Amino acid sequence: MSSNNRKGRIPYPGTGIGEYVDEAFTVQGFFGPWANVFRHRNLAHPVAASDETLVYQGLDAAALAPTDAAAADGEPLQILAGKQSAVAISRRSAPAPFAEKLVDRHQIRFYHRGEFLLETELGPLPVGPGDFAVIPANLIYRERPLRGDPLVVVFEVEQPVVLAEKLWDSVGFAGGFVDYSEMELPEPDPEAGPGEPTRVRIRDEGQWHSMDYDFDPCADVVGWLGDPVVYKLNVDAVPGIGTTSGFLTPPANAVLYGEGREFFFNVLGPRPFPTTPPPRGSYGAPSHQNDYDEVWFNHASEFAPQTDAHLWLLPRTIPHPGLKRPPEYPENPVRQIEELKLNFDTKERLRWTDAGRAAFMADPQTALYTSFYGAHIGVVPESVRALKKA
Repeated sequence: MSSNNRKGRIPYPGTGIGEYVDEAFTVQGFFGPWANVFRHRNLAHPVAASDETLVYQGLDAAALAPTDAAAADGEPLQILAGKQSAVAISRRSAPAPFAEKLVDRHQIRFYHRGEFLLETELGPLPVGPGDFAVIPANLIYRERPLRGDPLVVVFEVEQPVVLAEKLWDSVGFAGGFVDYSEMELPEPDPEAGPGEPTRVRIRDEGQWHSMDYDFDPCADVVGWLGDPVVYKLNVDAVPGIGTTSGFLTPPANAVLYGEGREFFFNVLGPRPFPTTPPPRGSYGAPSHQNDYDEVWFNHASEFAPQTDAHLWLLPRTIPHPGLKRPPEYPENPVRQIEELKLNFDTKERLRWTDAGRAAFMADPQTALYTSFYGAHIGVVPESVRALKKA
């Protein structure tokens, strides 16, 4: 007997589009049992909720003002927090008067805007728009702004960060769509010397401390050998993928993940246009009930530039609405489409901080479409209405 079963009326495949709302119900993120449900109405459109954070909420990260934007000794602004992970926004405008070390958190630092020199114990690494750099816990680093309007999204995790090529190795070249050979590593300057006396600001178990050295830990290394523990990749090394019928799940675009699948860092560029007409084919995503929290960040949108740097949390407490439309072909000649989102799926429950709550967009049920889902095609379903307090 097939492991997939069919009950009731199945009007079209889950990849298709028609009169019903198709909702994907998944367990263990996207890696466990699942069911595709066809509904008359969308569960993601409640009329009231007792707590606004039970539904999806978004903010404009470019409108935030972390203290490192104005003060050299300032900090990133944490907007989402869990026991083992967090998301923060940094807008550092001047080099800090110290180097830094997070004792118990690894970092994925995504450079949305601005150019920096990322100095580390293993050497310097130039980073700029579209780059994401991995910095392991307990490694000293310093970020020097060089030019441009800075905006960095910082993902902190306790689990080691692993290249997703480990996931795809089992299928060999079929999983070779991400070009990890474009990875860049820091290289120390053997002639740099020990550098100047340096204070290292250390965060350990949520508390800030410091140590002083009579040299610069990010300058005195002459060489290193071993695994790539500090590295960067650019989103341009990650092509958008799809099928002839349409949708693929976000972790199909995984570039990094947690060693025990606690989180996935996914880069979603423009997907290929489907070649299957409706009702079997569609363009866009179904409604989805996940048991992971999903953080989404708009890095590029040529069709809706006003949504630049918008960040959303789609929590596990409510299905994500989804948005589908009939497939179509783009006009020739072929050109690069500047559309890209980052997705951070985490098993851990994330909570908005007070700073995050204060920046919420008004009317999240409508804003999700105008900022995230349907901004580029101007679609807000008729069933969407302002959320009331239950």
